Amino acid sequence: MPKVWAILVKECRSEWRARYGLNAAILFAVTGVSRASALVYDIQDGYFDRLLMTPVRRVTLLLGLLTADFALVIALCLPVLTLGVILGVWFSTGPLGLLLFLLLAGCWGIAFNGFTYAIALKTGSPAAVNSSFILFFPFAFLTTSFLPKEALTGWLATIASYNPVTYMLGGLRAILSDGWRWTTIGEAFLAVFLVGALSMTLSLLALRSRVRRG
Repeated sequence: MPKVWAILVKECRSEWRARYGLNAAILFAVTGVSRASALVYDIQDGYFDRLLMTPVRRVTLLLGLLTADFALVIALCLPVLTLGVILGVWFSTGPLGLLLFLLLAGCWGIAFNGFTYAIALKTGSPAAVNSSFILFFPFAFLTTSFLPKEALTGWLATIASYNPVTYMLGGLRAILSDGWRWTTIGEAFLAVFLVGALSMTLSLLALRSRVRRG
């Protein structure tokens, strides 16, 4: 118990709050930012079915939305990072680290969006898409978002060890404050890749099912 309290006291310093708060703020800012709601409306008013009648490759219908999402995610990161700089946070990895930080955040946003597009294509329901962000809450809170891993115990520590968001946050934290820790950064990109592989597989299957119905 004294060890936990010592960690908590140390981590309550202003610099720690700024760095961890910035990582968590970026994570929440980029998660669930998608055009899935617009896709649902296109499905409901028949515009998506008309697109299916064109010779365009079906997968590009999804890739176009994901490309727009990536640009939007990066745009949303910039004001959050600007506020962090104003508060005194800067990247120990320099300008290149800033670009890698944005790339990692953007890749996570796209990876999670695969779930929202899968729901949109499968259900065609605005309510279901709007509720998809609920999927993120277990990932966000059963991790090191607000406490360092050393302060977690029991089942919470076990879940955090298998939670991809833990490694995502670790990568962001390394780029921001720990320097070029390539193992940690690589684990973050691997976690994003695995989540993206699952979500994109689901979205492509949902797209195939929608095309068949169309």
